[in-house]
Amino acid sequence: MLSKKKLVRISELEPGMISASDITFENKMLLAKDIAITESAIEKLKQNIIVDEVEIYVEDTSEDPLTAKIETVQELENTFNEFSYNLENIFDTISNLKAPEIKEVRTFSEKIQEEFNSTGLVIKNIVFHGSGNDTIYRHSVNVAAVSFILGKWLGFSKRDINLLTYSAVLHDFGKIKISKDVINKEGNLTPEEYKIFKTHPAIGYNFVKEIPYLDSSVSYGVLMHHERMDGSGYPLGIKEDKIHKFARVIAIADLFDDLSSNRYCKELSGPFEALEIIQQQSLGKLDCQYCTMFLNHIVNYYMGENVLLNNEQCCKVIQVDMNDLRNPLLLDDNGFLDLKKEKDLYVKKLVI
Repeated sequence: MLSKKKLVRISELEPGMISASDITFENKMLLAKDIAITESAIEKLKQNIIVDEVEIYVEDTSEDPLTAKIETVQELENTFNEFSYNLENIFDTISNLKAPEIKEVRTFSEKIQEEFNSTGLVIKNIVFHGSGNDTIYRHSVNVAAVSFILGKWLGFSKRDINLLTYSAVLHDFGKIKISKDVINKEGNLTPEEYKIFKTHPAIGYNFVKEIPYLDSSVSYGVLMHHERMDGSGYPLGIKEDKIHKFARVIAIADLFDDLSSNRYCKELSGPFEALEIIQQQSLGKLDCQYCTMFLNHIVNYYMGENVLLNNEQCCKVIQVDMNDLRNPLLLDDNGFLDLKKEKDLYVKKLVI
């Protein structure tokens, strides 16, 4: 009986496999759920580079698939926590060296690319867990994972993806040189505290640029990750193409983790409002092309997921409209539920 779902890499797909979820891109259906996958469909997926994995049905030999899914999610969460602990040790080590070194950061970045190659699980883990109160180490791991994924979606070269991951790992290194009273303060910072906080990109840049034989693009990503396309960012206040492409990627990953961690400037109604905010920020603040690529890909990882509404009703995500990200089409025991027509309802959170 084909009732269990499994993620399979595009390269491992074979004609005749049955798809377990819809895959859309720019509101066009590339692969429909419950349909036998053909050779032409596989080629189309390879050409579009929309996702690196596809969910298919396989024979259900497990007694409790829900338990297996929970264990998989928890296993990945343990990996994230382990990486966060290791990064804290790395930052502590390199910050005390007379001559900064990249060796440990390079090894760490390579491990991120190896361990977090399952895009769907990584995205879902960050949506479920965020980085909590850890605004340096777990946050940096999350931002590095998302930056690595977005770099692949954007078609960056292998070399650029490596350098981008280094830059994302180090993007908030400057925070360890700022008082914990400022970094860990709950609530709004005073104007003076915010002025101190805004020095962290420059502090990180001044450290990273001294690492021998490290490409300057890494330090530019660190320095500019809070710059904005309209010039409203810091510390330089530069605009558009003057902002390095690594910084533009990291800015999106940085915002995505902040939104997933309830660190945005206002309380969110749920994960789909988070996507809507990224879309809004693409109109002047963040790189529009990069945001569009990010959103067109990431919505595929929300398809088929279970969600909880604000009235405690459980549903499954069927379709996400790029023109109305906050109000997806859902399915419950009574049939379809279109949130566009249910103004009092919204998705509160994703659930396993």
